[in-house]
Amino acid sequence: MSVIGLKKADCKNCYRCLKVCPVKSITFENDRAEIMPYECIQCGHCLEACPQNAKKLHSDKTKVLELLAGDKKVYVSLAPSFHAGFDFEEEGQVVTGLLKLGFAGVDETVTGAALVSKAYADILKEHSMDNALTTCCPAINNLVERHYPELTKYLLPVITPMVADARYIKEQHGRQNCKVVFIGPCIAKIGEKDDPMYSGDVDAVLTFEEVSEWFDSKGIVLRDLEPTPFMGDANGIHRSYPITDGIVGSVNHFGGYGDYDALKISGVDECIDVLKAIRDGQLHNAFIEINACKGGCVYGPVVGENKRKRFQATIAIEKYAKKEDASPLPEIGFSMKKQYIDKKHKEEMPTEEQIREILRKTGKNTPEDERNCGFCGYPTCRDKAIAVFQNKAKLAMCLPYMSELSNSMSNVILEETPNMIIAVDSELKIVEFNQAAQDAFGLTRPEALQKYIYEVMDSSAFEAVLETGENITDRKVSYQHLGIVTLQNITYVPEHNLVIGVFKDITSDEQQQEHMYKLRSDTMDMAQKVIDKQMMVAQEIASLLGETTAETKVTLTKLKDMIVYDEQGE
Repeated sequence: MSVIGLKKADCKNCYRCLKVCPVKSITFENDRAEIMPYECIQCGHCLEACPQNAKKLHSDKTKVLELLAGDKKVYVSLAPSFHAGFDFEEEGQVVTGLLKLGFAGVDETVTGAALVSKAYADILKEHSMDNALTTCCPAINNLVERHYPELTKYLLPVITPMVADARYIKEQHGRQNCKVVFIGPCIAKIGEKDDPMYSGDVDAVLTFEEVSEWFDSKGIVLRDLEPTPFMGDANGIHRSYPITDGIVGSVNHFGGYGDYDALKISGVDECIDVLKAIRDGQLHNAFIEINACKGGCVYGPVVGENKRKRFQATIAIEKYAKKEDASPLPEIGFSMKKQYIDKKHKEEMPTEEQIREILRKTGKNTPEDERNCGFCGYPTCRDKAIAVFQNKAKLAMCLPYMSELSNSMSNVILEETPNMIIAVDSELKIVEFNQAAQDAFGLTRPEALQKYIYEVMDSSAFEAVLETGENITDRKVSYQHLGIVTLQNITYVPEHNLVIGVFKDITSDEQQQEHMYKLRSDTMDMAQKVIDKQMMVAQEIASLLGETTAETKVTLTKLKDMIVYDEQGE
């Protein structure tokens, strides 16, 4: 299961998550970021960096509600960094608030932390390890197991405070009779609870953010509540676990770290550096307090909205740790041991020729072409090429390549289009004059870029568009001195305060239309002459027919009279 997911509609391919991911466990499918769970160390950097808030966190809230509705008591193991997550005056007010939500009791996770420190001290006294890495931070444990598995032998073989405290609570109240919910600032704890080696020690994990929202939804204001004590004994110095030097101080309480040299490292980048130093044999005899969050758990990725409060919380935790002495360790009947293993995902590596071929596809034909700008999220162009080979990255993630491609295509379009393209700035100074415009106006581009538009042509249309912001479309303009007719579209670009004119040469179209008009006109004249002639012929025929008809009538009349006369004479 991936602890961090993605809101599918929100990812904008900005690559911000990949840039901050220390192990590059993010790929892009269908133009959306995807977490690779087998490589993700669950540090939460991508969750914090996403400007679109496209990342979403797995939530156990529904499961917790189901547990509270069940027939078993549900207890809380509260991370000692809770000063950074909630607004209160007394620590016990947080306990009261959690009881109001339905929990049966609240223990500080530092009970488990004290048990872990004691286990560390016992191992360190034996001095059986060249270097010893603390294992309280599950994100670091993920980092070693998934990316530097050859260094698992340097992880102190001890469970985390969360698991230790959960086992302690269940041992106190009966493992079959209760459930344990951990509440803290850590994303990696969500994944840790599902580790099969822990066999259900922790039943659910909630973040400080989730619980704060839960308090708000129930109208619970912690500052208004009466304080309730935690279930466990006072933990004193062990409460400093979530801040830098806290683990070392806690181990010192149990006799220290023997002959080792103590080293405090926080922040994933520094943690990776120290792991590489150990791998390369540059560091020896060191007991290393190592934490993925810079400054400690108090700076966890899900402490809450007011992250500036963490500075104040650091001071509050230091004071809280000194408030009372640590109580003696409780007797336990469970194991504190943990075995860390190789979980590295094996990827096929490309050959040198395959790397060079991928680099060539983005215009990097020689090592000098490799800019290593890091925009894609990978430190070098070679790293990016390897990721492309492994289907973790795309060629289009290279900004210089896409910029050059875009410019190249733009230049081709600009130069090859038959349309004249002229752009002017707010002062009407020509800033673009393409090849078609150069041919039409008889000016070279360098010459044109030294002129204002009114020195080349009538500028009234450009001025009108610049003044009103209203575009002009399909405006026919004739330049008789050039022998051309143009159809002009003039557009205002507010983002750059530019006016761009695209002129289409329609001279041949106009000539064709003029020719067709003359042809139609001549045809109409000829048709009129034919009609006139036909009318004349018709009139002549009509006149002749009239005379012939009259003569015929006279002749027939005479013939009739003759016939009638002859008959009477007889």
